[in-house]
Formats: sequence, C-alpha cells, structure tokens
Amino acid sequence: PKAPETPAPRPVAWAKRAAAPKAPETPAPRLPRAGAPETPQASGVPEEVEVQEETAKASSGNSEPANAGLEEQAPVEEEEEDMTKMMEVAESVGNAEAAYEFLNSANAQDNSTTEELLDNLRRDLGQLWNHQDFELEPFGSAVADLSLVSAGSTKKIELDIVLLFRDEAADAKDVRQKLMIPTITRLSTWLKSQAQMVVKNVSVQAQVPVISFESPKVAVELSVQQPHNVLNSWHLRDLCESGCPGRLRALVRLIKMWTKSKSIVSSTEGCLGSYGYALLAAGFLCSHGLVPLLLPSERQGGEASPYISAATAMEHALDGAGSGVSEQLWSSPSTAPPAQPVAPYPEMMPVELFAAWLGWMQQAPLAFAEQHHNLIGGCGGADLTSRHIVSLRPRTQTDLRGDVTRWSREESWVAGRGNQMFLTIEEPLTGENVGRNITANGFWALHSEVKRAREFLASWDGQKGSACFRALVELPALTRSVPPPQRPMGVAILGGKQQQQQQQQQPRFQTQAFHQQTLAPRPSSAGKWTGPIPAAQSGRPSTPYLQHLLQQRDRAVRPTARR
Repeated sequence: PKAPETPAPRPVAWAKRAAAPKAPETPAPRLPRAGAPETPQASGVPEEVEVQEETAKASSGNSEPANAGLEEQAPVEEEEEDMTKMMEVAESVGNAEAAYEFLNSANAQDNSTTEELLDNLRRDLGQLWNHQDFELEPFGSAVADLSLVSAGSTKKIELDIVLLFRDEAADAKDVRQKLMIPTITRLSTWLKSQAQMVVKNVSVQAQVPVISFESPKVAVELSVQQPHNVLNSWHLRDLCESGCPGRLRALVRLIKMWTKSKSIVSSTEGCLGSYGYALLAAGFLCSHGLVPLLLPSERQGGEASPYISAATAMEHALDGAGSGVSEQLWSSPSTAPPAQPVAPYPEMMPVELFAAWLGWMQQAPLAFAEQHHNLIGGCGGADLTSRHIVSLRPRTQTDLRGDVTRWSREESWVAGRGNQMFLTIEEPLTGENVGRNITANGFWALHSEVKRAREFLASWDGQKGSACFRALVELPALTRSVPPPQRPMGVAILGGKQQQQQQQQQPRFQTQAFHQQTLAPRPSSAGKWTGPIPAAQSGRPSTPYLQHLLQQRDRAVRPTARR
C-alpha cells in the first residue's frame, strides 16, 4: 500500500511533479460513504468489522454510484502515477533504456477507436464507390505512433486519412479539378446525412482540397490521391523502430510538447509543421549514429531521379494498403545501428538528448542566420551552398545540393528576389523542401526559442530530467508577433508574394514606429484637417516646400489611419 496521493491532471501523462517520499506501510484510507460525516475513525475498531459493514451496506443498495465511478478511475490514475515514478526512478539511477520505455509507454495511443472508425468508413463508402475501386489509408502521427496522449483529456483523437482511387492518376494536370474537388464535394454531402458525423470544414480552394469532420471520439481530416503522405508515414514509422530503441519516438514527443507550448508548430501560421520537426529529429539521430538510414543512396532499376514519382508512389501505396509494408523502396527496420554510435549520445537521458538536439539545431540548420547577418536583404536570401540540408538519405551535402537543384522544383530550394528561404529540409521521397513555407516571423520565433531553451537547460542546476523539462515547457512563449530583426539581418527583399504576406501579418508593427514620432496637427490650405504630420526638427525652420513634401507623404502613407 502507498501513501494517499491526489495528483493533479497534467497535459502529458508522465509530466507531473516529483513523487513524494514513501510513507510507512499503513493501510490506505478508503473513500467516505455518501452522506456520512467526515470524522476520524476510532483506533480501537477492527478493520475487518468495517469491511463487513461496508459490504453489507453495499449489498443492501445503500452504496452511491459516484463512489463506483471513482473506484473505476482510480486504477488508471494509479497506473499513470506509477509510470511517472518509474521514469523518475530510472532517471535517478541512470537507466536510459527504462526512461525511454516509460516515456513512450505513457504516451502510447490506443488504436482500437481509430481502427473501428476506419473499418466503418471503408464499409459505408461502398455506397458511393465500389470497394475494389478505392483504398482508405491513415497517415501521420497515428501511423508512426508519435501522438501525444494527455492524461484525463477529453480532446478528440486526431486522424489524417487519404482516399486513393485505383486506375486514377495522382500527378495528372487536371486531377484536382476532375477528381479531388468532386470527391470532396460528394463526401461532404454524404457525411452530412450520416448519424454521429459532423462536417467541420470543406476546403476546395486549397492546393490540396480537404474535408474535416468529427465522430464522437475522433477528429478526421481527409484528402484525395496523396500517396506520398502514406509512404512518408510508413518510412517514419520504420525509422522509429530502428536503431537505439525508443530514441526517435521519445525525442519527437519532447519536441512536440516544447513547440506546442511555444506556439511554433503551426504550418498555416508561417511556422514548421509536426512532420518537419520529426524530420529534424530523425536527421539529428541519423547524423550521430543512433538511427540507421533506410533509404538507398540511388534508386534501383536504372531510374535517373533519386526521388519517387507520384505514379510510382501510388502503385506502392495501393500494394501495401492494409499491411503498411513497402520493402522495395527502403530497407526493413533494424534495431542494430549501422555503426558505432557517437558517445555519449546512447547513454543520454531523454531530456539530455533533447538538449543535444537544440545544440545541433544551432550548429547545423540555423547556423546560416548568424553567418549571413550582413547579407543585403536578410539571411533568407542566402545561397544554397552556405546552408545545411537536413536529409534522411546517405548522401553528402554536395550530392544533396546537386539532387535537389536538378530533380526538384527550383522555387523550393533556390532563394531569390521575392522568394526567401529559411530552412532546408528534404522530403526523402519527393525531394521537396519541407521548410519552404516558413515565413520570417516563424523562423525568428523558432530561432529565439531554440536559443532560450538551450540557455535555460544549460543553466539548470542538477540532473536534466522530467522536472527540468517541465519547467521549460511552463515558460511563457516569446512574443510571436515581434517582426524579424532590422536590416541587414532578416529584412525581406522588396517585392514578391512572400513579402506581401509578411506585410499583412504585421501591419500594426509597420506603423508603430511612425506613430511614435513627434506629431503635430496641421490644417490644409482649405482649412480642413489633413491628419498629423511630424513636427519640424529643432534648429531647422519648416519651409513651405518642406511642408508640401510632408503633406504629400502623409497622404500617401496614412489613408488607412484616416479611415
């Protein structure tokens, strides 16, 4: 028996306060009976008599249903508390393998709910299409087992699925208009007529049309004819099952918890998405020998391109549907590292490995920002030769630069006027740059958070364990709306769509400096108000020509303020 504990629920099962020292072994107190006054028990009453009295009252129908619910919930909370204690004990004694196992076990997701939903959808979609004409496959964190499970959370499980049609091309020029949009529209109409299904959003104007809907327990986002998403999830899952056990899954989960607490994980807000962070974690572990590279250096069968076309990806995704196996594209998972891992990374605890990842981020993917702080136009226009490409293929940096510039789209890798680029992360199967959509605000938010987190962990007294990481997560996020550093570092190049998007994201800060100037009202020649203009500087008389120039500038830059 253990001392009475009432742990408060936390966002993550294992992220709780340090366990209190164990009390002497005394019988644990039971829950008070409904309606009974909370008075201390007399020490002379035998425990056996009390048990008999409670049993008799329960059999007579006087027991309270609320107590039964608490008794059912108690084993779950006790199990989570035990998992937290075991992980902290493993950290205290230096058992890294046990610490990784406990961290991943505490966040493991029960797939029974999602599997039931997928089976029901596969069966019911037969009302719209023949079963032999399509496959419904999940992808994302649910496939690679990288989800975060919150203790006692009522949030619905997030699931990404893709609908793949046989005998339909995935890379045709008109596939979006002829297949994707009509399919999403048809699914929207059908889902609205289904019981316990709620359509949340239908996006047919996006580059990849999607539909979002919810069941009582699962929130689903569905797309059409995207085979690379399925293969990328299978590849990431096999990487998690290779090399040093539990390292990749634990590191990705720690990165997810940290980025979510700092609001730097949304791809729709100009930051890097969850898949991009997973590739950064895998690239770090592969570069230090903790996880082997599964992809070949060159494609087999005489193919010139090192990447996989949409038609080939569709073929492999359909062949492996249901089993999730694609042995012809990469090697099978292996628990043996390819070479001797770099010491001392295999013996590091989870939080220590996270701290090492932060150092690698500053030294490799983010290093170009400091090296090109004098570049006119900002570091986003730095040449590809001065950047570190994060890749999961066994290629040198020179080979990678040649591959991506020859076989991938130029705008994904080559920075130019109006096309700033801040992170270079190779998608292993398509060759696209996963970090191509990061904006200047999102990049500098990540840059500042990485720097602060590394300094915080370095200044922590004692072992870098669960308490240290918990304190880091509880730190308030740095201001996301702060614009990038002033010229020359981080100033966007004039012109271009990306510059316009950045200006739309920070209009308040673009006019704030103007409002901070010394302003003075000035009537126009017609006697009407024309808005404030900067007052003349001391020692320099305001001439009529200068007043005319100031008035013209005020009319050009202040129409929105007048409205």
